[in-house]
Amino acid sequence: MKKFAWFLFILIMLSFGTYYYLPSYLSTTSNTATIEITVPEGASLNYVADLLYKEGVIKSKLWFKYQSQQEGIDRNIKPGSYTLHPNIDFEEIFSLLQKGTLEKPIIVTIPEGFTLYQIAKRTEAVGLGTAEEFIEATKQYFDRKEYNFDTEKVFYEMEGYLYPDTYYFSEKQTVSDVVNTLAKTMEAVFTEEYLKQADEMNLSVHEVLTIASLIEREAYHDQERAAISGVIYNRLKRNMLLQIDATVIYGIGKGQEHISRVLYAHLEDPSPFNTYRTQGLPPGPIAAPSKASIHAALYPEDHDYLYYVLGEGGHVFSKTYREHEINVANYRRMVNQN
Repeated sequence: MKKFAWFLFILIMLSFGTYYYLPSYLSTTSNTATIEITVPEGASLNYVADLLYKEGVIKSKLWFKYQSQQEGIDRNIKPGSYTLHPNIDFEEIFSLLQKGTLEKPIIVTIPEGFTLYQIAKRTEAVGLGTAEEFIEATKQYFDRKEYNFDTEKVFYEMEGYLYPDTYYFSEKQTVSDVVNTLAKTMEAVFTEEYLKQADEMNLSVHEVLTIASLIEREAYHDQERAAISGVIYNRLKRNMLLQIDATVIYGIGKGQEHISRVLYAHLEDPSPFNTYRTQGLPPGPIAAPSKASIHAALYPEDHDYLYYVLGEGGHVFSKTYREHEINVANYRRMVNQN
């Protein structure tokens, strides 16, 4: 009887402590150093929670989202660059997120499918340092993060690792701040679900980003991303050359120049990015993929297609080379008529 009474007493005390102290504990930040984050235009509550959690600012994404919804913050998140000091509570974070911090923002839009070199030139055009400084900052970020993939054959170490979106920066921010924001935004895209799916597919993040970049450059519209992804996996399983024109273009231009038309002579280019000659995936991403392309890379459509060619309003898919030849002939006829 005494043991039961002690057990009941301990249970009551634990419940009391959980009820009164746990919310307070979860509602304070856990970062021991000042953290700088940038929230892009249109960022969702899930995005902000993932970003804060990965930066070590909050202890629980679920609790942060619950409190945000209770306060109505989820409908009033403003874009901006935020400085988060250690030991602040959620109320201060909520206040910042609702007010925004940029009086005269420098707005830069990075389109989906841009190469790192194009991103560098775009940030230079809006006054965020020079392209050379941007590229150097990506090298420094790469060295700090200690990524574990082979960089011997790539043109830019961080190619594909900078997320394409619209960003709001202040004049006080450095080129390194810009690179950090773009890289951390991409890191936040890889949720626990995505990382688990990649692991189940026996793929590294580098391979996922590489496949996603191919999808990004090949897809005509959103609805066919998963289908193109399926073709890539089907060809890889059969040890077929991927034969993707976008990789040829990237290799010939060394990640900088862009040719508008691929000629037969280009298909003989010895670049490791030439998937008409090199088996398997190219050494790395060829562009900045969107979340939609990353999702397609992780969740390919299950089908038997091995080929596709541009048609009217999108790509036409086929299972045999004979069918593909017919579709190619139809495409050429359509081009000549126009």
